[in-house]
Amino acid sequence: MNICIDLTSLADNFSGIERYALSMTEELIKDEDNNFILVFKNEVFKSFVHCSYPNIKKLVIKGSNKLLFNQIKIPFVFRKIKADVFLFLAFPAPFFFSGKRTISMIPDLGMWDCPQTNKKRMVIYFKTMYKRASRGNKRIITISDFTKERIIDILHVKKENIIVAYCGLSNVFKNYSYDKSKDDFVKNKYKLPEKYLLCLSTVEPRKNMSLLIRAYIDLFEENRIDADLVLTGRKGWLVDEMYNNIPSNIQPHIHFTGFIEDDHLPYIYKNSCLFVFPSIYEGFGIPPIEAMSCGTMVICSDAASLPEVCGDAVLYFKSNDLEDLKNTIIKSLSMEQDEIEELKVRAKILANSYNWMTEAMKIKKLVDDQANVFKN
Repeated sequence: MNICIDLTSLADNFSGIERYALSMTEELIKDEDNNFILVFKNEVFKSFVHCSYPNIKKLVIKGSNKLLFNQIKIPFVFRKIKADVFLFLAFPAPFFFSGKRTISMIPDLGMWDCPQTNKKRMVIYFKTMYKRASRGNKRIITISDFTKERIIDILHVKKENIIVAYCGLSNVFKNYSYDKSKDDFVKNKYKLPEKYLLCLSTVEPRKNMSLLIRAYIDLFEENRIDADLVLTGRKGWLVDEMYNNIPSNIQPHIHFTGFIEDDHLPYIYKNSCLFVFPSIYEGFGIPPIEAMSCGTMVICSDAASLPEVCGDAVLYFKSNDLEDLKNTIIKSLSMEQDEIEELKVRAKILANSYNWMTEAMKIKKLVDDQANVFKN
């Protein structure tokens, strides 16, 4: 069977959904019974440059304008590719290439559930694309039972046409081994303070870092906290406005590191005294799982899929509730050591249960089933 996987999104940004597409593809292509056509934008993504499995063909499409590339160039090229199934693991199939041989990813329905956290044009765009991808009897992949139920309710997709394939824990964390020299390098590279609270995600409204900043400012001014705040991740929109609203006397205690290299992440997590995830909406939420795997205590909002994903291994605060967030931060920092250790044990067990290979096998079965429909 010939399976075409769209990996063009890896050339633009690299946040959670791009990592999902990358990690799932890395597992799927280990299947020697099928042939894979991996499609990239402008150049082969670095993880696949030296990949030389005999059942893999790499195809590069040149392009610049993102909208024209996704909606015109990709359909034009893909119509020439002979494949039994076309797999879109980051975003839905293009509007003009959305036949029954396509399987699309819908990671969440934030465009309906919290449209105020996105630009208006992006809300219109993704609503259109998700409706198109789910029309008819096409198959959908999503990343949590929470999102599956939202897809059923809003897009009216039959439940049997949706599979849930969770995110997995990266090998960067599973294979982590402490190195003192690397630890020192990471601290110096990102100018990390001695003691800090950490939040890692794209810096944009939906991730609600502004709430965490307000909570930190209050706690700092009330002399209730003696740690700095480190915010890491790719900068989204409205970041400058967010930073300019921080009082000048507190700005030196709030650090924006920007994007973190994968192999530096375990050190960033491990050196923090607490990981805080204030997001108001998540299809899954990888950062809390990564933090838990590193033995870092985690608190997060009770929004959307987070209770499903994080279980009883974190402390929760009421979503978008400033006072509850402040109280939960103080509670977590003042817990008895035996309570902390008990929570960390549960957290590590849960984090390590998320496995890319296990989840990729769900997608493999979906692809096999879909291909057999057309063969018969």
